[in-house]
Amino acid sequence: MVKMFKHIIGRKQNSPVLNRALKISLGLFSVALLGILPGCAGDMVTYDEYAVEASSESNLIRVGDVLNAESYSGEDAGYEVAEESYESDDALCRIEKKPSYYEIYLDYTDGDYYAVGCAYAETIRKTDLPYAELLEPYLYENIKMAFPNLNGDYAPVGDRIEKLLEGMRDEYRQEMEGFATTISGGKKGFTEDGILSYDEAILMQIVPDCLRGTNCNAFSAWGDKTQSGERIVSRTLEWTLGSENQMCLGQAVTHFRMPEGKNSFTTFSIMGMLDILTGINDDGVFAGILDAGSEEDYVCEGKKCYTYELRYALENMDDARSVGEYMVKESENFTFSHNIIITDRNDSFVAEDCVQDFTALYEEEQEKTDSNYSLSGKAVLRDEDTPLMDGLTWDNPDSLCVVNSFVTEGNTDYCTANGDNYLRFAKYNAWAGEKDKLTLCDVKDMVTRETEDKGSRFQKIHSENVFQTIIYDYGTGELDVTFTGTEGVENHPKFIRIDIEKY
Repeated sequence: MVKMFKHIIGRKQNSPVLNRALKISLGLFSVALLGILPGCAGDMVTYDEYAVEASSESNLIRVGDVLNAESYSGEDAGYEVAEESYESDDALCRIEKKPSYYEIYLDYTDGDYYAVGCAYAETIRKTDLPYAELLEPYLYENIKMAFPNLNGDYAPVGDRIEKLLEGMRDEYRQEMEGFATTISGGKKGFTEDGILSYDEAILMQIVPDCLRGTNCNAFSAWGDKTQSGERIVSRTLEWTLGSENQMCLGQAVTHFRMPEGKNSFTTFSIMGMLDILTGINDDGVFAGILDAGSEEDYVCEGKKCYTYELRYALENMDDARSVGEYMVKESENFTFSHNIIITDRNDSFVAEDCVQDFTALYEEEQEKTDSNYSLSGKAVLRDEDTPLMDGLTWDNPDSLCVVNSFVTEGNTDYCTANGDNYLRFAKYNAWAGEKDKLTLCDVKDMVTRETEDKGSRFQKIHSENVFQTIIYDYGTGELDVTFTGTEGVENHPKFIRIDIEKY
């Protein structure tokens, strides 16, 4: 743990001031950790035995203020009814507006990828959603995070897009071009003007590969760890919601009806997006992407978009192992390192897709810090039996969790070296262990256990950036989703049931 905080505070620890800060930080972290690990404090003295005078300057947060006691027991998810319906002239796309989200149907059995892309954009323009006003600020926020010193010159962004399109499968590139051509009305270039251009519309399809921008966590349990013995998987997508939570206006569930020989599938993201953030195909293969927090040098020359290679895998592969092995094999061809939670009825995996070997890159830095961290990198398909790196413990057989880090022994360590990831991993371990067998309700309670409290100093599983939480119960075939609305993240969000077989 000392090692972890040396990394967080800084690489040079010769300063007496930093050493004192290290001790203070370590003590505060230990106190915080006691609040999430049941039974580990024993007879130790706690804050409850002291009278602490409240003040406006106090940073102490009562446990009761950050944990939500409300349960989903007896609270069944229900379907929503469409309020409006829109359709393209060729009937390749239909969009239903529902109270919390848009439900979209894309038909590839009667049209090619380019035609479907055009139909999708045409139908979006028929809705009452101010689409460009929604997406353009999101794009430029991500551009500025990736390129803080552009000064109005967007050539580096265009260069990335061009190189990534070269590695794109033809059908997906054609689909994107059809969408971008129609949604933009012929406008080109990068200008923050409230109008979505062709180039901006292309970029919105490849943000995780070109710019990055998602934080997430996931959990899966099965066998002796679930009440039914069947698998349950949960995936929380954290995203930039916008200054006024405007991104939440575009919540979408999209059904891709594919021709014979391919798997149909459903995705969960923003209206208009064609890649995979979270998806499930008609064989029950569920997949969700997670940032891995790694620090590789960005390279896009000769690379592929992993979000579209994941889509290809869902379209063409019938089980979780095949999808996972494919993504691990292809990892060296991707831009950013990442995790992918991948499950089916029989298996749960995490593809730890490390895109570079970091050994040479960090060898000199490792000598400077006198660190024992694993700074090498390797792609691996992790399951419950995969050895974890030193400093991590998972005490719950027939289950696993994922945060924004690799955790496999010998892989790049951004977990024990990062307090946020370490804390979330420890929470999942502790909370999953509170019950011998978990139900769908228990998993819902666990992943929404924390209150939406922007003042909290602790990294949370249910944070103020939650965009969607998606939970699938393989035993019942029920898939329930929370959609954050423009009011922001709620303490006890409503789960809505989605019919994933409704093509």
